Amino acid sequence: MDLQINDFHAFKNNRPLTMTIGNFDGLHLGHQALIKKTRYSDTESAVLTFYPHPMKVLRGMKDHVILMSNTKKINLIESMGVEHLFIANFDMQMASTSKEAFIQQLKVLKVKRLVLGIDFRFGSHASGHIEDLKNHFEVIIFDDITHQDTRISTTYIKDLLYSGELARAEMLLGRPYSIEGTVIHGDKVGRTLGMPTANLDIETYVLPPNGVYYVDVLYAGHQYPGALNIGYNPTINYSVKKRVEVYILDFNEMIYGKKLEIFFKLYLRQEQQFKSKEALMAQLQKDIEDVKRLSSK
Repeated sequence: MDLQINDFHAFKNNRPLTMTIGNFDGLHLGHQALIKKTRYSDTESAVLTFYPHPMKVLRGMKDHVILMSNTKKINLIESMGVEHLFIANFDMQMASTSKEAFIQQLKVLKVKRLVLGIDFRFGSHASGHIEDLKNHFEVIIFDDITHQDTRISTTYIKDLLYSGELARAEMLLGRPYSIEGTVIHGDKVGRTLGMPTANLDIETYVLPPNGVYYVDVLYAGHQYPGALNIGYNPTINYSVKKRVEVYILDFNEMIYGKKLEIFFKLYLRQEQQFKSKEALMAQLQKDIEDVKRLSSK
């Protein structure tokens, strides 16, 4: 059965559900374990998640950083074979829902079984606990999933990315970390250097440390190797705002306004200020040669 995306408050189901509930930002190995456990022969599998992220509503954190877009989350959940996805619009009305009303809504959806993390809370002011659910549903509780004695969590993976530990973050995500961005007009300095780059409008993704990275670039269903720079362009055309720009190898299309997905593969070097334009160009050429070598392996 294909994934059905349903309104949490306006859906009538014919068959009982086994459901897991959470924000699932990053959809890491811990999240995946919960979702896989929703498959039972006597029910259909279901995931309930929230959009926008509750932090943006509850704490007014408009710039709350995320690990993945809502669209990417939906696509990954679909790839896991889930039958029903409920996306609840998280606003102040949703935030003020009592635990009793939340339980009643789950009953309306014919939830039979819940698969939850051990610290799950719900309802207004997180007043609902797992014990409140056990009188109404069968509840499967997952202990924390750990890696090398550390609990796998979205917060932990964000910390890994901030510190540049891409390989460890990839291990806990179960895939390379990626960000999405729309190609915007820049100052076109790269063209004057013979290395045109795509400047990206990155929304509120977690970004690893400034520097140059070997990446894969997904555009229009095709993947290309690239060299990505995060930083302030200290040598030429210094920017007070952090920039994200990528040079895509063997690529010569006009893609302004198009969306790219960038998969981080390897950190190459830190951002630095060069003494001359020529020194910068020499280093950029070396970066590209490094990407060619790495992508050919």
